[in-house]
Amino acid sequence: MIVAMGGVVVALCVGITDRKAADARAREDRKRADERARKDRLATDARARRDRLAADERADFDRREARLLANHHFRLDMLVRLARNVNDPGHSDKKISSQLAAERAALLHVLGPTGMPLTWETYVGPTVDESRTIATDENVDKHKRCQQEVAVKITDEIAAWESGSAIRRT
Repeated sequence: MIVAMGGVVVALCVGITDRKAADARAREDRKRADERARKDRLATDARARRDRLAADERADFDRREARLLANHHFRLDMLVRLARNVNDPGHSDKKISSQLAAERAALLHVLGPTGMPLTWETYVGPTVDESRTIATDENVDKHKRCQQEVAVKITDEIAAWESGSAIRRT
């Protein structure tokens, strides 16, 4: 019986030691697993951040390209309208003829003199800087000053739109 009791005591002591060792190993394993999970979360977060930045860059590029394409389509539309106007033989009614001339001047101011110096000189006359001067000159007829002021405003609005400041203003 003493031998049996000794065996039980030894078994209990070994069992307690084994359980403590197993608990320590389990704690270490949990600690390593938690550390791996934390590193995985950090890596996933970094990947997600990189993906978000790449998506933002693609969206910015797409917006720039869409803006360039819209500008191109706008200019082509204005050029087609100007071509129709310039190729129109005119009209016998003075009022309609005057409206055609006004539209032609407005289209030319939208497009600007670059690339069309002969057309600009023929139908508009003064440069944008000369138009600014005429618009503020008190010695010039008020109607003529108003025409130049509107022409300058069109040119300024187009320049602001092209530079992007018109979009930021609104």
